[in-house]
Amino acid sequence: MGSKVPSLSTALLADLLADTCPSAASAPDALITALADLEPRASITTVDASTTEALSAYYSAYVLALLLANDITEARYLCHRIDNSLLAADAATLAATHVLQALWSKDYLAFHETMQTAPWGDVATVLASRLLQSHRTQTIHLLTTAYTSLPPSLAQRYLGISDEPRAVKMLVEEHPHLGWSFDADSGLLVRATDAPAASGKTRRLAKQGELGRLAVLGGFLSDS
Repeated sequence: MGSKVPSLSTALLADLLADTCPSAASAPDALITALADLEPRASITTVDASTTEALSAYYSAYVLALLLANDITEARYLCHRIDNSLLAADAATLAATHVLQALWSKDYLAFHETMQTAPWGDVATVLASRLLQSHRTQTIHLLTTAYTSLPPSLAQRYLGISDEPRAVKMLVEEHPHLGWSFDADSGLLVRATDAPAASGKTRRLAKQGELGRLAVLGGFLSDS
């Protein structure tokens, strides 16, 4: 006889996160496998006042973990398996599906807004923070491919952060190897022409039209 699938609880999910994906540097694969093993239990758990918190933690964490692994296709399949009554009752689970929809449609404004305003539980908060950081890192590399200069306000919009100085710091100080600096005379972020070339993956994304979709946020600079 197989081992019994444990009951869902927020404590169990927190332990799984700590054991299988303890840091931002950890790949989410083991966590995804552990969450997949719990899905039979989740699928037969009736949605009511006593189970909503655990189901919310489970499904929101599962969707975010799949997105962190760039497995949008499986995340879509998972969302189709979520009980509609949970989506109607729980804002965090619904927000996870909205994050998926935003990434699928390349609606980065909606992505940032949802990520930063959703009422994530403790486990999902950790994964949401990691997903947001991963997305910003990818966006910074795409900006480096697309632009040699841009205003801080546009960088702020692309990165979904609250103020321009933070956008400048993120590009200039936190990613110095990309060659960005702030030119006080022009008020622009400027990239050194001898900065390292974009990675092969970033160039492939650009060829696949990712930069064009990214540009929808604010449009390419008309004078660049």
